[in-house]
Amino acid sequence: MEHIAETKHLVRYARQAIVVLLLVCCEFLNSALADPLVVGIFPRRDAAVTAKLFRPLTQHLEKQLDRQVRLELSPTFDVFLKRLKERRYDLVHLNQFEYINANKELGYIVIAQNEEFGERTIRGAIFVRKDSGISDINQLKEKKILFGGGPRAMMSYIVPTYLLRQRGLKERDYSEIYASNPPNAVLATFQKQADAGGAGEVVARLPLVKNKIDVSELTTLAVSKPLPHLPWAVKQEMDEDLKSKITDLLLGLKNSAEGKNILKSARLSAINTASDAEYDSHRVIIDFVYAN
Repeated sequence: MEHIAETKHLVRYARQAIVVLLLVCCEFLNSALADPLVVGIFPRRDAAVTAKLFRPLTQHLEKQLDRQVRLELSPTFDVFLKRLKERRYDLVHLNQFEYINANKELGYIVIAQNEEFGERTIRGAIFVRKDSGISDINQLKEKKILFGGGPRAMMSYIVPTYLLRQRGLKERDYSEIYASNPPNAVLATFQKQADAGGAGEVVARLPLVKNKIDVSELTTLAVSKPLPHLPWAVKQEMDEDLKSKITDLLLGLKNSAEGKNILKSARLSAINTASDAEYDSHRVIIDFVYAN
């Protein structure tokens, strides 16, 4: 009888072990078979630099989520915009203008925003050389202004254009041309390829700019008020548990040594909470620029 009881006991534990093993296998298969989480980063910098900056972050997400995460780079803003409109990105880092449109038209919702150089806000600016003889915006009439992106670039075109419109300059009053990205607009202005450059005020502090030129030879002709920083957004229909995990991982980076190294790699001091309502100040500027 004791032998029979012991056998039944072993069988019961074996069954329990098999159930646990099957559950673990199912969890593993679900993770392995899940579609990759696609992360898109707007081309604020060139693709090679963007990959170097953000690959540690996507690797961290992959490890913590126990799911394949794919960083998708775009060589140009047009390519990025095409992919965004196709809703290829599950998590996307983009400028404020594209976020506002993606929120309205594509069903994306902000979950976080950048902090750079210890600053939670960002400002648009118009740069000129100190030796240009230009000290007032009105002197840009009939001059060449190089914007760090096309008409959809928030801090490098829309906000600088807003500064121009606020001082009475219309589109016909100057010649506008576009650089492939904000750093190139500042670099080209320094190299006298344009009379002025439009970009985020922070751009002149980026290593890929200040390591190439003497930024002390540049000055800001005009600077906007502080505005909400660059957002991170996800698809609105994303599973709430996954959305919460991604948000917590981004916000929690500043709380660990490993996370701080990831932020440092991405040239960020933190990633902070954000809400859609914060971007209403950008909406006001956008409406003003495109209504005038």
